Amino acid sequence: MQFDVQKDVLVKALRDVTSAVATRVVQPILSNVLIETKENSTIRFQGTDLDITIETKVPGMIEEKGSVTLPGKKLLEVVSKLPNKTVRFKVNPETLETTVTCERSKFNLTGLPSDDFPKLVDSGNVDGVLMPSDVLRRSIQQTSFAAANYDASSVLGGVYLVINEGIFECTATDGSRLAHRKEELSVSARSSRRVEGDKETEEDKKSATATLDKPMYLKAIVPARACTELVKLLDAQEGDKAAKEGASLKEVRIAMVSGQIVFETETHYLSSRLIGGEYPRYQELFPTEYKYLGELNADDFVSSIERVAVMSDDRTHLVKLHFEADTLQISANTPDVGQAQDETQVQFEGQVLDIAVNVRYLIDVLQRLSGAPIRMEMTGPLKPIIIKTGADDKYRYLLMPVQAR
Repeated sequence: MQFDVQKDVLVKALRDVTSAVATRVVQPILSNVLIETKENSTIRFQGTDLDITIETKVPGMIEEKGSVTLPGKKLLEVVSKLPNKTVRFKVNPETLETTVTCERSKFNLTGLPSDDFPKLVDSGNVDGVLMPSDVLRRSIQQTSFAAANYDASSVLGGVYLVINEGIFECTATDGSRLAHRKEELSVSARSSRRVEGDKETEEDKKSATATLDKPMYLKAIVPARACTELVKLLDAQEGDKAAKEGASLKEVRIAMVSGQIVFETETHYLSSRLIGGEYPRYQELFPTEYKYLGELNADDFVSSIERVAVMSDDRTHLVKLHFEADTLQISANTPDVGQAQDETQVQFEGQVLDIAVNVRYLIDVLQRLSGAPIRMEMTGPLKPIIIKTGADDKYRYLLMPVQAR
């Protein structure tokens, strides 16, 4: 096995897949990345810890086809130090010792057989859903942070994905807050083919082209970690020059098979185990009306919040919000340390309102709504706060206030 690949392309690929490499190794092979050269100009890199599997494909010059697994973290460390030139891999087929060279630099790494590497879940034989990558990325990015990080194996440690009759919903909660996004997808069922001669008409081609090939139902609780890695992959794809050309046309295929969910693009693959169980009935938690309404700029609000947060208690992370007329006053007080106060403009409807919140939960959502005008709908000091973006009614964030002493 022998191939050449550009250093910056190689580093990016290894960063993608080593995110899935096991840190606490039970099987030595799980600390390795699989490298395959099956096609004439495509190199595949793959990493897994058995919970998550990530694969990426990059272009390269292949002289001899083959496969090998190499220590993932160490390989990334090695190639990161190389000059940005062509890197050559040469694998001894008998010993699997791999020589990595770049200009005057040379490294020898010990490989393990690729046959011992866990097999990729094949979703090609099951029905899948095609979704615009920007819709999926935005939905996960604005919700997954609200999943519980204290119990990754419970339903609250996952992101709840539902597709039903063209409606896509993405939800996450840890019991103190809940993030939810709802998107309407373009759905078109395949119609019977109209034939002129033996050729498909242009009308048929259009009807067969849609976001979803046919109305489908999908329900899954995906570990938050897998969702975080998926967003990274989609971000990386959008950052590529090739991806920027017609980025709106990029799609992700989603399929479920053998207790796992698979996300595929032209260059990336991610599979993850699913979390079993019933997700909470979150729809009933959103209030149907409100008594107070605050409208303000997310960037101005988060700047004020972050300044005051410096003086919030390290244990409670509590800040107080005082709404009155066109001013929102934000304050924090930590005994024996000090206090802080800041103000920002707000368009407020209702009587004077004092409410206390966990500042980390507020900053988390505001950072993901950067630049947007936001609405804060409230019904009382200890009632749920609903945060929405002013120009987008597809997103809702529910935050429970805390008792201020």
